[in-house]
Amino acid sequence: MAVRNFDVTSPRAARYTLLEPAPRGRVDARRARQRWSLVGIGALAVPFVAAVVVIGVVH
Repeated sequence: MAVRNFDVTSPRAARYTLLEPAPRGRVDARRARQRWSLVGIGALAVPFVAAVVVIGVVH
């Protein structure tokens, strides 16, 4: 991956277009991992809790 260094203080800075987004920082990557792990835990826990509730109502 090539590194592009733009001087954004120049008057022509408005014409620059960035072709690639900046890489994510470690903190952003950690937050995304934590968010998706919570989504995964919720996806596993919700059906389990619903089954327990249904079994409790049936008995």
